[in-house]
Amino acid sequence: MPYYEEPNYAPFYAGDLTQKDVSALKTFFNARVKELAAEHPIGSNATRAARALGMAVGAQIDELNLWFNDEEPETLRKRIHAWNYVVFSVWPWEGSDGFDATRWRLIQHCDVECDIRSARHRLRELEARIEKQRVGHSGR
Repeated sequence: MPYYEEPNYAPFYAGDLTQKDVSALKTFFNARVKELAAEHPIGSNATRAARALGMAVGAQIDELNLWFNDEEPETLRKRIHAWNYVVFSVWPWEGSDGFDATRWRLIQHCDVECDIRSARHRLRELEARIEKQRVGHSGR
């Protein structure tokens, strides 16, 4: 398991995700849950935890699959939200065989235009903060 606080960010956008990505992640996760359950006796707390984890992440994946019907901005925002929940659930397996560390990352933006708008906004905020500090220092 990685030793940083959260999954890495993706170098791609919500519009670049496909249901093939979701299917691969689901297949990987289901295999991990089966492995976990197989390591413990039926009815044990560990097998119950594996079952609960499988159902919870399965529900997250079902939610994610709802957001592939179009590429509208609101749909893409919901896709990001749902995808990132699933990524946080699967992330503890990063570094294990079969984990796709290139694709299974957090997504920040719907598309390149959203990314550019966000960067411009952050730049304006930074410029305003610098100007406020400059005025504060010269006003003394």
